[in-house]
Amino acid sequence: MDPKEEEKLIRISALVLQELQGTLTGEDRLFLENWLQESASNKEIYQRCLDGQRQREAYASLQHFEKQRNFESLKNKISFQPTTRKPALLKRLWPYAAAASVLLALSVVWFWNRDNSRPAEVQIGAVSDRLPASNQAIITLSDGRRYELNKGEKQVLINGSGIRYDDGHEVASIDAAVSAKIETPRGGTYEVTLPDGTMVKLNAGTTLSYPTIFAKDKREVSLRGEAYFEVAKRKNQPFIVRTKNQEVQVLGTHFNINAYPTSAQIKTTLLEGKVQVKELIKGQKVTLMPGDQSVSSGAELSRHPVNVQQEMAWVYGKFNFDGKSLRQVMDELSQWYAVDVVYKGDIPDVSFFGGTFRTSKLSTILKILKDQDLSYQLTDDGKLIIEKSDPKGQKGGQ
Repeated sequence: MDPKEEEKLIRISALVLQELQGTLTGEDRLFLENWLQESASNKEIYQRCLDGQRQREAYASLQHFEKQRNFESLKNKISFQPTTRKPALLKRLWPYAAAASVLLALSVVWFWNRDNSRPAEVQIGAVSDRLPASNQAIITLSDGRRYELNKGEKQVLINGSGIRYDDGHEVASIDAAVSAKIETPRGGTYEVTLPDGTMVKLNAGTTLSYPTIFAKDKREVSLRGEAYFEVAKRKNQPFIVRTKNQEVQVLGTHFNINAYPTSAQIKTTLLEGKVQVKELIKGQKVTLMPGDQSVSSGAELSRHPVNVQQEMAWVYGKFNFDGKSLRQVMDELSQWYAVDVVYKGDIPDVSFFGGTFRTSKLSTILKILKDQDLSYQLTDDGKLIIEKSDPKGQKGGQ
């Protein structure tokens, strides 16, 4: 391997470790993202490193090497094997086999050492944490066909000729289907490019429905959940987003809509351009300019300026909790980490400040509860129980 390429892979290995630890920031994050965009092979290797089951298997096989934890020993003991689902993958990724071995080895080192104070058996078997959301989505066509999208990709494109990943691989042909629906589960996120070139980033627990071919006089989609839109400009073909009791109409702009069914409000935040928001019960309308947000509560519609960076933090891979209540913070975490939040006893009306990257594990985020005299317990069936801390002996915050 070329020395410069080897040096680059060692740096990438270190960045993947930081990603796993939730400490990757700034220019390092950009460097890793650029490396991922270089090829589908890099994405495939990266996903293998994030595969918890693969880490557990490798971890178990390495336990008898406990006294030889140095880097060279691990690198020589971990094999890179293709999955049975893609028998041709090994040949295609052969030039990257060394990189995969190094990266996977280092991810296992992290898995091994993240809590040396606990026995290996407990470390492997315990369900005491949640990993952040990953690329997960399902597309359902109007003719009933249903496709689970590849977790190794993050964006899918749809047009009259079919549905494809952004690297060109085909998901499905359109055939007679006249509409499509893309859904991200809780704990999932994905990006889609619509037939007109509009790009949409879906947050966790979101559904976007749209025609496979837009009408000549308008482009209309339906949203449930949260999504960020970068609308392709078409002067005589307005873009319309329908949510429960609300309609947003634009020609070409960047904006975000938060319309989860569990929330009593629908929030529309504008970054660029101009949009018209219409409340469908009384017919109220407001026009948003950059930096404005509309809030629809039942039949009431209002407009006010907001901190766009805070509202759009999720698009840039961050949590921003400034000024948010406990329930608002927990609602975000519930979607991103796919947990059900249960409150026990009286919960104080507290506000939070600061934030972190969405690549952090749930336990890292929940450390903020300690500052509010709250404790938590994460059960095996995915319930996050929150209560006031017991001064004689705290239950949560492991």
